[in-house]
Amino acid sequence: MSNVLLDKVSAVNVRLAELLGRAQQALRGEIIFGVEQVRELSQHIGEMDSVCAQAPELRLLRPDVDGELDLYKSQLGELGTTLHQVRLMLLSQRAQMEANRAQLAAVSHWASTLINTR
Repeated sequence: MSNVLLDKVSAVNVRLAELLGRAQQALRGEIIFGVEQVRELSQHIGEMDSVCAQAPELRLLRPDVDGELDLYKSQLGELGTTLHQVRLMLLSQRAQMEANRAQLAAVSHWASTLINTR
């Protein structure tokens, strides 16, 4: 096995760390974590499917990959928690937008009635 595997896992870890940071910034309201970032996450996680399937064997054959696999696993756990929080934030924002839309519709109806009765 060549260093291509180690380079691949390292590159995915770097990008996951960046995307995790972006998701955490979104939770603080600093940036938008959108569809493109979710797609990129999915792509990187998909790239790691075959590596993860071989992880026990790789840990024995390639001890140099062990630390990167541990980092990947750790980041996935943190990412799961963060994405759950992002989902809850988005649900909350959607509920607020729906309440605002209902209020706007009521005001519009009230204004229309006022105009028609004058």
